[in-house]
Amino acid sequence: MQRHSLKRGRPALACAAAALFSAGAWAAPDYPTQPIRLIVPFAPGGGTDMIARVVGKKLGERLGQPVIVDNRPGASGIIGAEAVARSAPDGYTLLMATTAISSNGSLYNTISYDLKKDFAPVSQLANAPAVLVVNPGLPVASLQELIRYARERPGQVNYASYGVGTAPHLVAELFQQSSGTKLYHVPYKGGGPAVLATLSGETRLLFPSLVPVMNHIRNGKLRALAVASDKRSPSLPDVPTFREAGMEFETGTWFGIVARGGTPAPIVARLHKEIVALLNDADVRKSISDEGAEVVPSATPEAFGKLIQAEAERWAKVVRTAGIRIEK
Repeated sequence: MQRHSLKRGRPALACAAAALFSAGAWAAPDYPTQPIRLIVPFAPGGGTDMIARVVGKKLGERLGQPVIVDNRPGASGIIGAEAVARSAPDGYTLLMATTAISSNGSLYNTISYDLKKDFAPVSQLANAPAVLVVNPGLPVASLQELIRYARERPGQVNYASYGVGTAPHLVAELFQQSSGTKLYHVPYKGGGPAVLATLSGETRLLFPSLVPVMNHIRNGKLRALAVASDKRSPSLPDVPTFREAGMEFETGTWFGIVARGGTPAPIVARLHKEIVALLNDADVRKSISDEGAEVVPSATPEAFGKLIQAEAERWAKVVRTAGIRIEK
C-alpha cells in the first residue's frame, strides 16, 4: 500500500520540482541582461511615439538596460502588433499598445494574432480623451449648436479621420450613433493630413485625442467644443466635457505596454512594478501631460487586461452598427 502511494506520487513530485525550477529560473533577479525593444506600431513624431520615448528612456534607466524604440507603422498598428506576437515570450520585445489593438479585431477580416492569447498585458500608461474640434469657420459655438446644425443638414457636414477604422473615425461613428446625426466621412492617410484638412476648412470637424491638436486649440486655429472625459482637461480648463455640454459621451485613446503572450509572470510583474514607479516621476508626468494625456497606471496587469477586453467589446458594437469592414 505504501509502495503504491509512493509510485503514484512520483509524477506529481517531478512536476512540482520542474515547476519550481522553472519559476526559479524565470524569477532570477538578473532580468534584463540585454536591451529591450519597444515596438511602436505608428510612425515617429506622433503622440504614441512621443509617450513611448519618454517612458522607454525612464524604463531603461530603472532596468539598467536600454529600451530601444522601434517604429513599425502600418495597417492601423497591426504590423507592429504582429511583430510582437511573433517574438519570443522572454520580456525583450514589448508593444506600445493603444486603443487600436482592441478595435482592430472587429475591423479586419484577417489578423494573424489572437488578442487574448498572443499578448500579456503589463500596464496602461496614459489616457488621452477625445476632443471635438471644428474649423472656426463653421458657424457653431457649442456642442448643442453643432448637433442642431448637423441634424438640419444630414450628410452635408463633413469630418476628417486618420483613415477608415482609425480612432477618430470610430469616435465619430459613436458620436453619430449617440447624437442622432449623420455626418460625411472624409478619410485621410494619417493624422497630419487630417489635422491640416480641418485647419484649412477642407473638412469641418475632427474627433482626435488632445495630443495632436492641443497647440492648435490654444492658438485659436481650431475651436474645441467638448472633451470626452469625466472631468475637464487640466490642459484646457475652459473647454467643457460632453456631459457638461448636455451629452453623455466619454471616450478617447489609451496607451499602454503589453508583452508577448506566455511571458513568465515574474517578468511581467517586474515590468509592471517599474512602469508604475516611473509614472510617478514628476518629469514623466509633466511630459505626458504636455502632450494632452493623463497618466493612468494600472493597479495590476490583470486590470489592464480587463480594460483591453472591455474596449474590444465596446468597439465591436460600434463597428457592427456602422457596418465597417476593412480588407487587410
